[in-house]
Amino acid sequence: MFAPRTLTQPLVFDRGRSADRGSGSAFVWADVGWQRLSQICLGLQVLLFGTGLALYRATDIQMRWSSSDVAYLALVGALLAAWMALLAVPGDSIPRRRVAEGLAAGILFLALIGITAPMQYGAIALGRPFVDVWLDRADHWLGIDVAQLTTWTAQFPWLVSTLNVTYNTLAPQLVVPLAVLSLAGDRKALWEYLWHLHVSLIGALICLALWPTVYVFTYRHFDPLVAPTMVESCMTQLWGFHSGQSHVVTMQDMQGLISFPSFHTAAALAVTWALRRQSRWIWVPIAMINVGLVSATVLLGLHYVTDLIGTAALLGASLLMYRRWCARAAYGG
Repeated sequence: MFAPRTLTQPLVFDRGRSADRGSGSAFVWADVGWQRLSQICLGLQVLLFGTGLALYRATDIQMRWSSSDVAYLALVGALLAAWMALLAVPGDSIPRRRVAEGLAAGILFLALIGITAPMQYGAIALGRPFVDVWLDRADHWLGIDVAQLTTWTAQFPWLVSTLNVTYNTLAPQLVVPLAVLSLAGDRKALWEYLWHLHVSLIGALICLALWPTVYVFTYRHFDPLVAPTMVESCMTQLWGFHSGQSHVVTMQDMQGLISFPSFHTAAALAVTWALRRQSRWIWVPIAMINVGLVSATVLLGLHYVTDLIGTAALLGASLLMYRRWCARAAYGG
């Protein structure tokens, strides 16, 4: 099911033993996830963390620790300890290097989510004017009315249920490429995936800070076809932080506040793109689910179609930057 991939040659780190791969005693840092692209991602996270602290200070937002935060940090710490243990124990093998590289990617992924999720609140708390009037006009210029599409979808309960299921698969989907690509040894796809997640989240946060929206269903005054409690919680936080009335954030209460561009769409496309070279038994089901997920963003009344166009532009820019500047870094060379 998994296609083997070529590992880098031992150029940097041989742990004081033979540099011959055949001896099974040497590896390079790139083989265990510490290479130029992972360093770039880590550098972006440090920059994001500093920016987040500045945002919280400027908007008077406080992070309140909870048991969820402690558990999250403990998970990151456990993965880091496992990665270091794999490096410290004598011996070497291809499966071991692949697991170590997967752990390194997983650590960066969890750190990215942990840093960017609370940054949404600092971005929305800047209080910039909502831009829904422009997004709505763009949709009408395209000849698309999301409110009417939502009304049409509501006629088919089975479709509403299916779209809700696919829309809610994003969280587990995000970890699938980390596991599959690591075990397959597809290092290029693994680190390209991490790169696109970083760029997508950074771009989405910048757009949220500059051009926040109240979502199409609020602006057009209709009910989206998702759980009302989710909508109520999201909108309460959006209005509260944008108006300056809310100042405390806890991880267990965090919601997705980004509408333009659609991070759900960006992440779903990134997952599908990352797995495109894997077995059809993996790629085809993921692709079909994500067709439903992307469709759900509009058919359930959650996003403007313009949000999806913005997402396509963001991912196009990410792909261009990756191929121009980062592709070789994924191999540590």
